[in-house]
Amino acid sequence: MIIILSQIASWREQNFQARPDHVNFKNLLEAPPIDAQLIMEGRFPQPRYIVCDQGKSQARFLKTKLNPSSGGGGSSHGEAPVFTDDVSLKVFMQHLVKFAVQS
Repeated sequence: MIIILSQIASWREQNFQARPDHVNFKNLLEAPPIDAQLIMEGRFPQPRYIVCDQGKSQARFLKTKLNPSSGGGGSSHGEAPVFTDDVSLKVFMQHLVKFAVQS
């Protein structure tokens, strides 16, 4: 049985995880943040954990952060691009090299 991610998001919005007969669904929702926290603890700098649903504004923002050339991650579907104030990794590394060479 294949469950579509949008269906899981819909169940979460309907608060199925609070129902006593949906304990397994509650466990399914609680596992990823716990696993992610264990993974992130050992990393420096520690990454941010962002919860988003497919096609929602936070997902488009995340796609833009991860792949700025995608034009917002949804431009092919008629969605407007999302612009951020953050610099790309390439620009950051160029500035880092510049400052390291100066000192």
